Parts: sequence; structure tokens; C-alpha cells
Amino acid sequence: MNRSCFAIALAAALAFGVGSGPLAAQSSPKITVFAAASLTEAFNALGPAFTKKTGVAVTFSYGGSDTLATQIKQGAPADVFASANLTQMKVVNDAALVAGAPKTFAKNRLVLVAPKGDATKVTTPLDLTKPGVKVILAAPTVPVGGYARATFAKLAGTNGYPADFPAQVDKNVVSNELDVKAVVTKIALGEGDAGVVYSTDVTPTVAPKLDVAPFPTGVVPDIEYPIAVLKNASDAKSAQAFVDYVLSPEGQSFLKARGFVSP
Repeated sequence: MNRSCFAIALAAALAFGVGSGPLAAQSSPKITVFAAASLTEAFNALGPAFTKKTGVAVTFSYGGSDTLATQIKQGAPADVFASANLTQMKVVNDAALVAGAPKTFAKNRLVLVAPKGDATKVTTPLDLTKPGVKVILAAPTVPVGGYARATFAKLAGTNGYPADFPAQVDKNVVSNELDVKAVVTKIALGEGDAGVVYSTDVTPTVAPKLDVAPFPTGVVPDIEYPIAVLKNASDAKSAQAFVDYVLSPEGQSFLKARGFVSP
């Protein structure tokens, strides 16, 4: 009887105790990062290097920062938020959903893009007011859309720009997109005559299809990307490790390689 009981107990230990403990210990930690669409190429390159270094698997969810902030407020499962502006990070922070102080990890530049060889010839911001020009922007709540409109306001009434320059541009806007990637795609496909995007979104894939022009010096607002661990993170330690990696020289190298500027 004792021998039989021992056999049963051993079998139970092997099936449950031994099986669940070590397997659970062997399972890899994983996190989800909500990141601005403009970070797609940089983070897709950075992610595998982070995983190789730390053993933490990372899944990215990209989109307009305003959309991501709303999803976080609604309870979407995320461990880290990387925004394309301070405003949307503040939205999440004001909702008491950020753990610790957000840190700026990158900066960007704003450029004007047009389809390569387009007969409309949009080469300066003033050309956005030409009759018949189809302008595609990101929505005002999307960081790049907000930056674009702030730039238009700064240009108004200066150096030959009319005082109502923003209103004149707005008359030519045919589409307000949910993120910067949608703007780039539509312009590259010739669905619009001009758009405003980040310089980092003129990737090698779309660059041959675009003409690119800078904005005048001193009119574009600072474009800052903050990052933070979220208070409801499922794995706060791994989430902090990701933030630390992004801020590290190694992490910064992936951003610089894709045109981002160090903070």
C-alpha cells in the first residue's frame, strides 16, 4: 500500500510539480510597446537586438500617437508608450497611467513631399496654396498633423506668406490621415500633390517616388519623442529594460541610422 501511494505521489509530482515549475521558469518574458507610426523602421530594427541582449520578447503596436493614447486610456494592454509628441504623452500621464517621468529619446525634422516629377511642382510651403493643389496631411490631433499646422501658423505673415496662410492651405486639404505613414503612402502613389511628413519617413522604399523639400529654418516647432513605462505594465522590469535600451548608445544607434536626432 505504501509503495503504491508513493508511486502515485511521484507521478503527480512529475505531472504537476516538476512539469509546471521549470517550464514556467523557462518561459521568456515579453512586453508590448505602443509606438508612434514614424518609429516603425527604427523600432523594427531595434527590437531584435534588444531581445538578443535581454531575452525579453517585444511586440510593437504602431499608430498615430493620439490613437494609441486613447487606446491606453481605454485599457489596452501595453507596457511602454513611445509618442511622437509631448502632448499625447501628457494625455496618458494626466490619466495617471504613466510610471515615473517620461524621457525624450529622439527628435525629428519636418519635410514637404510631393510625387516625383509631379507637374504641379510643389517645391515650397507657399505652393500648398496654389489653386487645384491636393494637399494630404495627418489629422490635427496626430502629432505630425499638429506640427504641420503649427508651422503654417508660424509662416503666416512672414517672408511673402499671406496672413491667412493656414486657412489657404486648409482649403486645399483633401484628406486628413490617421498617421504619417498613410500620408507618405498616398503621396508616393500620386493620390495627392503634396504632404507634410517627418524626414525619417522618406525611407529607401519610398524615396525614389518622392520629391522632398525642407521647411524654412526656425519655423518648425521642436519635434520631441518621449517614452515611458506604463503604470499597468504586465512586466514593469522588462518594460523599464526596454526604455533603458532605447536611451542607451546602442539603442540610439538604431534611431540615428534611420535619420532621428538624439535628444
